[in-house]
Amino acid sequence: MGNSLHVLFLLAAVTLNCAKSKKRDAPTVTAFCKRPSGLASSAITTSGATVGWTAVLGVSSYTGEYKINTANSWSNAINNTIALSASFNGLSAATLYDWRVKANYASGESSFSNAQFTTAQPPVEESGIASRYPGDVNIQSDPSVLYVEKFDDGMPNILSRYNDKLNTEGMILEDDIPAGSINAKSVKMTSITGGTSGGGHLFKQFTPGFDSVVFVRYYVKYPSSSKNYFHHESVWFGGYNPATSWPDPRAGTCGLPDERLSICCEPTWQNTDPPGMDAYLYWGDMNADASGSNCWGNVMISEGATAYGHPPATGKYPVVKFDKWMCIEVMLKLNKPVTEYNGELAIWVDGVKSGHWGPGFPNGSWDKDKWYNNPADPPFKGFRWRTDQKLNINWLWLEYFHENPQAPSSYIKFSNLVMATKYIGPIKQK
Repeated sequence: MGNSLHVLFLLAAVTLNCAKSKKRDAPTVTAFCKRPSGLASSAITTSGATVGWTAVLGVSSYTGEYKINTANSWSNAINNTIALSASFNGLSAATLYDWRVKANYASGESSFSNAQFTTAQPPVEESGIASRYPGDVNIQSDPSVLYVEKFDDGMPNILSRYNDKLNTEGMILEDDIPAGSINAKSVKMTSITGGTSGGGHLFKQFTPGFDSVVFVRYYVKYPSSSKNYFHHESVWFGGYNPATSWPDPRAGTCGLPDERLSICCEPTWQNTDPPGMDAYLYWGDMNADASGSNCWGNVMISEGATAYGHPPATGKYPVVKFDKWMCIEVMLKLNKPVTEYNGELAIWVDGVKSGHWGPGFPNGSWDKDKWYNNPADPPFKGFRWRTDQKLNINWLWLEYFHENPQAPSSYIKFSNLVMATKYIGPIKQK
């Protein structure tokens, strides 16, 4: 009994000392104010988590905050609660978060106790065409497949499949291929420092073209030597009317709703580290830049941007994984009839969907040439990709445009390209 009374007297003294530490104008944090302990995280999903802590004797409430580990500012999410747990929602997938909680007393407050958790990785879609053809072996036999390029039959045969070639002497076939790929090679396109050689390309025309839904999946490897010097380095596809056997992007030109359609997913945001990936789109209804008169590629993911006064990136956007193979897949659904805004666009990076835009989804708004998702804004109208039925998907362009004279010599690698009318997905490993 004597020991128990001694403990109670000590606890009472701690509480009283915390209360007496209160200054007239603000709560005071002192060593006498006991902090919460036993911090734990549970029920972690791709977008939320539940956090908890053990009770502290003598507190009146608890206050807590959270933030992405790399962010500077905290979000208040636990407001003077007497509960011993709280839920955080609307989080980014596969992201490390810091969280902290403090105890509020009648006349003072403790310092924060800190903890961390990482949200779950989104599931990789497994139902694509590639899941039925491990290693991409015989994927070309699938009735949904339109075109396959594995770079596996020698440079003369490869070059013969493309209508327009640039800097073929700077192209090399290599055995460096994505994990799980079987009987394929990669093509390495090179550039030489000082602007001597600004890269290369392979352009293929399809006749008569495709007039429905097209998925393009490919693997790309970006070397760290290209950091800070990206221009246009990806696989593009789209349509020209009339069709041509060479690339004719007409960058900077607005409109052309019955003549041009060009889309890709590439390193767009160099103001992030690593650079952010985004869509880069040209079509008839595209939006002009800040000048109001020039139209460069419109972007859709935009989380990599800190442009036009928008806040810093939230960490939700896909980024370049230097010196590693990345799986990129882009889906384009043409609008039918051509008067309607029922076209769609979707992008996957390494099997994880980065965005899907179509008639009525998602909610958001345009800020000049950038789209920003926002649940409080009206739904997306949908794409009117074209105003002429003759403008269909009739070309494919593997581009390495790396012309900056200040850039060091560098390269890009492409492998395992597939075009199809259904979702393809990453290579299925045996």
